[in-house]
Amino acid sequence: MFGQIIRYLWNCRRHNLWIMIELIVITIVSWMVIDPLFVLNYNRGIPDGYDVDGLYRLQLMRNPEDTVSNPADDYRLIMQKLRNIPSVDAATCVLRGAYPSSPGMNANNIVKDTVAITTTYIPFFRGSDFFRTWRFRSASDGTWETLENLEVPDDGIILSEDAAAVLSGGGDMVGQTVHEGNGDGPSYRVVALMRPFKMRNGMQPCAVRLVPIIGEMPEWGFNGMRIFIRAKEGISEERFVEQFLQWSDENLAGGGSLVFKDFLPFHEIQAASDLEKGVTNEIRSKYLLAVFFLFNLLLAVSGTFWMNTSGRLEEIGIRLSYGASPGKIRLMLFGEGIALTTVAVLLGCFVYFQWACFEGLYAFGDLYSYEKRMVVTSDSYLPGHFGLHFMIVSLLVYLLMMLVTCLGISVPAYRISTISLVRALKDE
Repeated sequence: MFGQIIRYLWNCRRHNLWIMIELIVITIVSWMVIDPLFVLNYNRGIPDGYDVDGLYRLQLMRNPEDTVSNPADDYRLIMQKLRNIPSVDAATCVLRGAYPSSPGMNANNIVKDTVAITTTYIPFFRGSDFFRTWRFRSASDGTWETLENLEVPDDGIILSEDAAAVLSGGGDMVGQTVHEGNGDGPSYRVVALMRPFKMRNGMQPCAVRLVPIIGEMPEWGFNGMRIFIRAKEGISEERFVEQFLQWSDENLAGGGSLVFKDFLPFHEIQAASDLEKGVTNEIRSKYLLAVFFLFNLLLAVSGTFWMNTSGRLEEIGIRLSYGASPGKIRLMLFGEGIALTTVAVLLGCFVYFQWACFEGLYAFGDLYSYEKRMVVTSDSYLPGHFGLHFMIVSLLVYLLMMLVTCLGISVPAYRISTISLVRALKDE
């Protein structure tokens, strides 16, 4: 059977060449459709690096009608009341643009010796339950308690593992000194390493450093203040939101310099960030493109193989007259299609490989502008491993092409293999 398939393909090589070219073009287009979907969905599947469940954001705003109260005093009172709520496990305040899925990011370079890396920096208040609330993990033992109990000096920073690996070449960064900017800025001592976490849901984890805030809340921090709250385990989201909104009506809706603005579960903040930064639209557009492409691909391949098999009616009739069974006829037609598709996919992937060597594989599109600079390319994540990335997407393309080819062949193959011998040979 295999020998017959090879001989037929060779004898009809001029006719099959056009089918081969069509399949090669389809393979290349399939690569362009599948690669972004693979990367975006893979990135979304990477663990966040902190606990999203049970995390909420409370936003406060300055009360324009209050010109007497001191916002610093009101802030301390609100935090005290929040921590005394029975269903609240921890609460901490962050500055604008300084938390995962925030509207913006704070970023600059840090340098060790001659090695520089762009990091996003997150200021945090010492002793504010910051790690208890977010549950960022220590690189040494994987617990948040280690970081929460750590004494961070004014010139100390906590660095993410991926950033430390770049700066130290894989060595131990704890106790080492780094400089901000191009090496001529302030110096900081690395006091601990933390496990990587994602600043954006559609990104891989990026280089991060946590910097302690010296002093009290700055005056500008009271405008649009963001307080993150962690509910105690076992309390449902619906119940916690209902209880908290009732508490806010009693404590944040009246007088004072800080009043209630909104309260959201953190997973809704992630979803809003994905929508704002284009991740949601990118995935939707890629899926719509994939569905449209697959539909047209099925029609094109089905039409090609339908015409190819229908034109072999007399040949199939002769094979039936010599005793070939319908099952054997179908097996032969499937074998020819699979052989053509396999060769076409190999050639198409080879062509795309040449392009990828110069332009690179899909990373993040144009979703994040400057934020892409903070992503540390690592073999720990498949999209950052060129060879493995290419092999996996090539396999997905091959499986897709085989599926569509088999679907395209199945109907005409069944039809032609069950045709009556008299009809097949009526023109012979």
